Amino acid sequence: MDRDKKYDNFDLTLEECNEILDTIDNLVVVDSGGYIKYLSPNLFKIIHAIEGRPVPNDVSGRHIEEVHPLSKICSVLKSGEEIRNCFYFSLGVTNIARIKPIYSDKKLKGAIDYDIFSDDYDLKAFMDQIVDYSLKGFLNLTETINTIYGVMKKLDSVKYCVSDIIGDSMQIKELRKQIHAMAESESTVMIIGQTGCGKELVAHSIHNVSRRRMQHIVEINCAAIPDNLFESELFGYEEGAFTGAKKGGKIGKFELADKGTLFLDEIDQLPWHVQPKLLRALQEKEITRIGGGKTIPVNIRVIAATNKNLKELVEQGKFREDLYYRLNVVEIKVPSLSERLSDIPLLANNKLKNLNKITGKKVKSIEPEVMNMLMRYDWPGNVRELNNILERAVNACNGDVLTMDCFTDFIVDSISSKPELASDEENPLEKVRDEAEKEAIRRALEITGGSRNKTAAILKISRTGLYYKMQKYGLNQQKF
Repeated sequence: MDRDKKYDNFDLTLEECNEILDTIDNLVVVDSGGYIKYLSPNLFKIIHAIEGRPVPNDVSGRHIEEVHPLSKICSVLKSGEEIRNCFYFSLGVTNIARIKPIYSDKKLKGAIDYDIFSDDYDLKAFMDQIVDYSLKGFLNLTETINTIYGVMKKLDSVKYCVSDIIGDSMQIKELRKQIHAMAESESTVMIIGQTGCGKELVAHSIHNVSRRRMQHIVEINCAAIPDNLFESELFGYEEGAFTGAKKGGKIGKFELADKGTLFLDEIDQLPWHVQPKLLRALQEKEITRIGGGKTIPVNIRVIAATNKNLKELVEQGKFREDLYYRLNVVEIKVPSLSERLSDIPLLANNKLKNLNKITGKKVKSIEPEVMNMLMRYDWPGNVRELNNILERAVNACNGDVLTMDCFTDFIVDSISSKPELASDEENPLEKVRDEAEKEAIRRALEITGGSRNKTAAILKISRTGLYYKMQKYGLNQQKF
């Protein structure tokens, strides 16, 4: 904007401008790149509630997607066109915003996003007025609006939310972005990831940013239910449907999840005979209880999870292709811990705080040498394995710092090896012993970052003995 340009109808000081801006609820102003120029004070609390973590006091200059992932202002920056009625659904609250691009000399300079209503109560009051005027004949509306979506209420507890996904790596930032993108979607989601990487956490996070957040998420572990009971667990049964059926029958998971989310964990373990019935329920949005003739409509959103390659199972004839495509509408891959080793310090310190509360210990920190060791390990058991090892270490700790001595069991386990016995070897027992010794030394060198002193201490051998064995097995210290 031209600074020399004069406005005859403008007589405000900078302080007065700030005061006026602060009175506008949920106002966001960004430049053409999406970097924050202004954020309303009341938005800090709202974003804190959505994200589960405090917003820094100074957000100017930070990208809006980093601070407020649910904001749709970037879509206006891309299109350059105003959104007159932009609906936001978060924390079970519905609100309507207006987003406008800012131009100067026909060049896009940025955009503003502000709510038309202060909150959902303000919106409801407006809707009630519309209803009142409609009933009195002042407005020609064909339908009466009784309530609006998102009545403020809370479930007894929320198991996991997005803020429980710890990490600052690019992989985790992208994961959070994908979850927030699901906030207004009703599509079925397939979560893929190794055992222990946090698929359940992601499923709950998706539910808790969705429009169904005020309803239940019902979980089924497909590996934990016997094949002959699976159908009754999913769809329920009527009284007398089979021998042993409860009096009055039983409601199934589909009905329990009505208006909410059904989470099918380890979907690859779903029995073959149940797969066509699940497919029909998803397509028709209705179920029939065992022993019943009446169809029951259900309104659910399905999230499935697996640590297997379902496409391979389809090719092997172990999973129905039509069900695979019905479930795999949106695919979210949860990164393994080995793919985001840079997140280990955050994960470890966060877990340490929780363990102090659980165990009553007062462990304040983790020795740098230990942290380096944790970041060099490949973590086949992912975050679950890290949490387990940290819990063992905290229980073994007698001071206020986690040292290498607290991880003795972990070190021993991680340097253990099980070389295969080669039947064609001339002296197989000696071969197995040498391979095991070589692998133990190699893993110890990895853990210590190539330090011969620390490696010798871990293996409880002399430094000279270690040097001899490294030469014997061709282990170069520099490689570690």
